Amino acid sequence: MASIVLSSFNSCKKQAASISADTQAAQDNSYAEGTYSDAFNAVDVAARSNGNTSFFKTGAPQLDMLSGGSITITFDSISVTRKITIDFGTGTLCKDSRIRSGQIIATWNGRYRDSGTVITITFNGYTVNGDKITGTKTVTNQGHNSRGNIHFSIVVTGASIVTSTGTISWQSTRDREWIKGENTLVWLDDAYSITGSASGTNRKGQSFTITIVKPLIVALNCPWIEQGSFDITTSTSNSTGTVDYGSGNCDDLATFSLNGKTYDFTLR
Repeated sequence: MASIVLSSFNSCKKQAASISADTQAAQDNSYAEGTYSDAFNAVDVAARSNGNTSFFKTGAPQLDMLSGGSITITFDSISVTRKITIDFGTGTLCKDSRIRSGQIIATWNGRYRDSGTVITITFNGYTVNGDKITGTKTVTNQGHNSRGNIHFSIVVTGASIVTSTGTISWQSTRDREWIKGENTLVWLDDAYSITGSASGTNRKGQSFTITIVKPLIVALNCPWIEQGSFDITTSTSNSTGTVDYGSGNCDDLATFSLNGKTYDFTLR
């Protein structure tokens, strides 16, 4: 989920505090979502780089977080349950300008497209720009839904991101429906519809919950969420705010609504 930055607002201190709390929660949720999504993408590309085109999807095995410095990829191709370890060593400056260390570890028991396949991602001493990442991400292929699209259960548990300004605790349960590009080997034509919820504690110690109201549409050829909305509440709020990504344009514009007022956001 792209993070959000409030561009401007005029209100009383109480409402400003609510906006600040909700914005912090949205940003921390976004950071967590992006961190665990990056880990899955790295596993996807690393697996294909080792010749396992039948297991994962990505058409072109290139990813900035796997380029630069010394990165070791170890693949177990013998066991029925496959395993891959991506080792960034004690500190690698990747081409996406982030410094990573430690390991991303993944196992899977079948092809990405096959119903029942389970992909599990964990971490060993993994850091991004000094932030320590722990937790487990499990992606399960649920087969085709009533619309004929493959969909995946995506569950993140025990997630913790220890930053210099506080610790983000996070958990997420999502359903990701593959709505475009399933029949090609090129990842840039892929698009997903995402529903579900997340909850946790932001780095300021405020608990929050996030519920997707309108499915979030994510096209892999666009750096931002193109449409959809989610509701967000925090332990310091007395009302629910709504983040809306619009109706389908690939742009960095979004809005935040609270207590009958709407504020413009930019995505980053």
